[in-house]
Amino acid sequence: MILEIDAGNSRLKWRWRGSAASSAGGREQLESALEHASRPERVLIGNVRGAGFEREIAGSIGQRWQLRPTFARVARACGGVRVQYPRPAELGVDRWLAMLAGYRRARGGCLVADLGTALTIDVLDRSGLHLGGYIMPGLAAAEAGLLQATAIEMPPAREPAAIAPGNDTGAAVRNGALFMLCSAVREALARLEHGHGKSMLILTGGGADALARELAPIEAVIVPELVLDGLAIACDEPGA
Repeated sequence: MILEIDAGNSRLKWRWRGSAASSAGGREQLESALEHASRPERVLIGNVRGAGFEREIAGSIGQRWQLRPTFARVARACGGVRVQYPRPAELGVDRWLAMLAGYRRARGGCLVADLGTALTIDVLDRSGLHLGGYIMPGLAAAEAGLLQATAIEMPPAREPAAIAPGNDTGAAVRNGALFMLCSAVREALARLEHGHGKSMLILTGGGADALARELAPIEAVIVPELVLDGLAIACDEPGA
């Protein structure tokens, strides 16, 4: 058995490779889930929480199973994807893992959009060259930033955010945030396809369903486990 862990900014996600679905939660939920688990052959981790968390989770796994986990490290070339960052290690490992899995799924040009705490957009041409990306606040962060900078008072939400104009202040703020993020994805995809031809739009993260709903009729593929899927490529095919 192989245990795969995605340590994101706001939550942990984990699964046993080959299982139908993953679990998500905080550190306590992960520890509880592993309490009676059998010792895995390997533990693979994608971590964006920094060196402190890496030491803690490695120590916990070592104490539990006398096993050293493998942490994914961004490489200039892997799985057909080539990174143009002057210093590849500065690229977020979660973005990189999502790109590896996205390019493998698309088998050509693709745009990978991950909406969670932040919205990240990464574009790859048909040869697997990472053309670059964008990072911007996610829905909650965009709303919080606006409220912090203004005197707007938000009433409770009466219905889910959409991209239609809002008919009260709360809806206008929430819909405005989603409209902004959808517009960013739409424009990035249009630019990619203008220069590099038809490309697959791949969505992941907690806000993927909202993006897909409001981007229609643009066709999108939602892959909830995209970062976890990338772990196998990064750790099983290094330098490929």
